[in-house]
Amino acid sequence: MARETKTVRETKVGTPDRSRRRPRFEGELGSREKTDLDVIGKRQPRLDGPEKVSGRSIFADDVQLPGMLCGKILRSRYAHARILSLDTSKAEALPGVKAVITAKDIGEIDVNGREPVFASDAVTYIGEEIAAVAALDELTAEKALELIEIEYEELPAVMNMRRALKEGAPLVDGKTEGNLWSDDIDNYGEVEPAFETADYIFEEKYEAGVTHNLFAEFHVAVVDFSLPDKLTLYTPTQTSYLMQHALAPAFGLTLSQVQIIHLNTGGAFSGRGSVRPHHYIAILLSRETRRPVKIFATGDEEFLVCRALGENKYKMRMALKKDGTITAFDMEAEMDGGAVGTEVGYFGWMAGLCNSWVFPLEGLRMRRRCVLTNNRPNFLGHGGLMLSTNAAIMQLINTTAKKIDRDPIDLLYQNAIEEGHTGLSGEWFASCGLRECIETVRKASDWDNRYGKLESYHGLGVGIGSMAAGAKGAFRHDTSAVMVRVGEDGIVTVYTGIPDMGQGTHTTMAVIVAEVLGIDPNDMKVIAGDTDLTPIDVGAFAQRGTIQTGNAARNAALDAREQLTVYAAGKLEVDKDDLVFRGGKVYAQNAPDKSMGFEDLVYKTLHGKEGRSVMGRGFYNSPLQFGTTSWSFGAQIAEVKVDPDTGEVQVLKVWVAHDLGRAINPLACEGQIDGQVYSAMSQILYEEVQTDAGLYLNPSRLEYKVPRSYEMPEIDYHLIETIDPFGPFGAKEIGEGIIVVSGGAIAAAVSDALGGEFIGEMPMAPWRVLKHVKRVQRQEAAGRSAA
Repeated sequence: MARETKTVRETKVGTPDRSRRRPRFEGELGSREKTDLDVIGKRQPRLDGPEKVSGRSIFADDVQLPGMLCGKILRSRYAHARILSLDTSKAEALPGVKAVITAKDIGEIDVNGREPVFASDAVTYIGEEIAAVAALDELTAEKALELIEIEYEELPAVMNMRRALKEGAPLVDGKTEGNLWSDDIDNYGEVEPAFETADYIFEEKYEAGVTHNLFAEFHVAVVDFSLPDKLTLYTPTQTSYLMQHALAPAFGLTLSQVQIIHLNTGGAFSGRGSVRPHHYIAILLSRETRRPVKIFATGDEEFLVCRALGENKYKMRMALKKDGTITAFDMEAEMDGGAVGTEVGYFGWMAGLCNSWVFPLEGLRMRRRCVLTNNRPNFLGHGGLMLSTNAAIMQLINTTAKKIDRDPIDLLYQNAIEEGHTGLSGEWFASCGLRECIETVRKASDWDNRYGKLESYHGLGVGIGSMAAGAKGAFRHDTSAVMVRVGEDGIVTVYTGIPDMGQGTHTTMAVIVAEVLGIDPNDMKVIAGDTDLTPIDVGAFAQRGTIQTGNAARNAALDAREQLTVYAAGKLEVDKDDLVFRGGKVYAQNAPDKSMGFEDLVYKTLHGKEGRSVMGRGFYNSPLQFGTTSWSFGAQIAEVKVDPDTGEVQVLKVWVAHDLGRAINPLACEGQIDGQVYSAMSQILYEEVQTDAGLYLNPSRLEYKVPRSYEMPEIDYHLIETIDPFGPFGAKEIGEGIIVVSGGAIAAAVSDALGGEFIGEMPMAPWRVLKHVKRVQRQEAAGRSAA
């Protein structure tokens, strides 16, 4: 299962040629000009809003299939132990039990090719799957688990990276040398020369704690594998496409024989990007019983099933010139991958490289080591690894500015990249409103008159950041496809494969199609969430929805519109290129009196001589020569207050300016800002999984602390439109780009409230902040005594 790591893998990327600006992409995808738009830019309520607020939306747990059984999983009580014996006979004999399965019953099936579905000889973390049952009801299934007899021999466990990396430490998987799953160095540009010629070098350490993605919807899998050539899985997910590719070969099926239905998805936050053991187990139980099976995570299980952020430790060095130019970063990261080698180490490259998306650096190095421990397998939190690293970098820059007597916002503005910049790994930024974002929040917050002048234990912090929109290069393609069907009554149905996890993606697609066809988005329906009905879409991650799926939706609508012009041009006796679709009508640009209603046009197109049924199709895959084509940029200022008696931090207000290309739906954009600021505040100040020898001590919404609604700060929104040439109507992302910047701004504000103290731990829980308060108070007392 595991791979041995014997050498450090180093990737070296030389300094790109920045002497020439690349030509703009000349295509139909976007426009640099402000076009005359009718629907885009208006505040459109979510099309699924009434169903959501009335409780009528269907989620996976609501699915009830005829003859469905209840599945339950027996999980390990030990962090590391040898399985001496396993007896399931009593459970099998219990009336109402239809199947009991263990590792010996399933053959050669692994989760994602690297994680066992069931432990066989040994368990390596608390919560690891050992056996599963399917029964007529939940009570019977739970009783059956109690009847399974298992004998362990407890083994030494390593619960943190420090111990796991010690010489002679027990090997988590029994074979990975030194418990070091991966060791990689990303080297961009000229790092050493930049540090050798630096006038200042600033260094800090930073730690981020264990989190949970905290979905509104618990993990659940409803499976019907009662027929050998058809597997249907209902589950919340960010990507049906990648799930099909994982499950089909595992069970000897083709992609079309695997149907994924994701319906509504109650949150994802980087945590629903692949299949998990409970998916495989539900499938195996259904195959064994020839009946549908549902597995639903209980509250405690939810924290075991989740693959969220583990412990992460960073060392950072920054090279600086006397004039304030930031020339290089040198970073090291140790990431707790848990008991199974995950791809968290791979995704660590973004945590370093994202700094070159906002600063024109000479060099950047990131060493990322993924360490095996006897903890739950870990992956990513909301904002990936970039939230925590940006919180550290922005703190470092804000505190550095104080040390060299510079205003931090001046320092950031001086170093901010501009449109046309080429990044260290060859990225080309075709649109960039970063400096405009900085100027906007500076003015809106009255920074110049307030920074450094607030009362004691009040702070202002500024953060900037960037986010790529798309996953080109991570897969063979980054394709999204959309179909548009125009009914003879004028109602348009959009078929899309992209999941909507709460961010309003489906309404965004409807708005884009409505703009092209000149109709009201409320006269549309969106069909999604079923791979048997909808076209291909790689998924809703890497902020790709607006760019990839949005362009596909636009292309499908253009295809449908082109079909409608055939009849309209003949009926109105005008050239089809002169036709305008707007306001529910179709008319000639140069002769507006020549017009007809959209509904009338559709009806006559279908009932005309040709009998044309209008069905548009479109797809989009980022141009290969550019890879990921678009990056959003943002700047934020946060104002906080620290209680010196308790260490509690209150976020008072956040000023947000985000370069999103074009605001497809400003109402939804503001909603995204609200959610991302909340999530960043939650992770920076509150969220932390408490453990004791691998046992979760706070696995519920009561003990796992997050902000309450009344703690949400006032937010000042500023949507900066730079009109990206690649995005649909110039749009880019407005998702994780917000949360990354929010984390940096809030962390910097807390630091400022404590006189420039660098707080090297996340979350900045009250007891941690209080330690810094006491240190500041001791320093102030010492200063008064000396005076």
